[in-house]
Amino acid sequence: MLHSFIVILFNILILFLILHNTYSAKYCYSGQNSRYTQKQCSSGSLVYNNSIYNNSNIEYVCHKYSCEGGRCMFTPFVLRTCAPKVSSCFAGSRICLFSKGKGKCDVCKDDFCNE
Repeated sequence: MLHSFIVILFNILILFLILHNTYSAKYCYSGQNSRYTQKQCSSGSLVYNNSIYNNSNIEYVCHKYSCEGGRCMFTPFVLRTCAPKVSSCFAGSRICLFSKGKGKCDVCKDDFCNE
């Protein structure tokens, strides 16, 4: 009886870990500053590092990149988007670096978490 209980508990734990590790965002906000809208992350095809990915195999996260204190007409700014888990906030960080600002990238995996 105890052995059966341990086996069931172990299977529940494995299932929880599998589901927890595959959880990702399906929808994020996308846009700049106060002009952003809801976007489905898996819409369209994706090319990353010269490889074409099937959208069903990709796990997405939401990005919110904030840049402050730059010396250009584009700063301060906030960029929101969804991206594959393996990517980082390249576009926002490049613009912020160019304008000599200080940037911060917030990454989250819940739907619409980058408001």
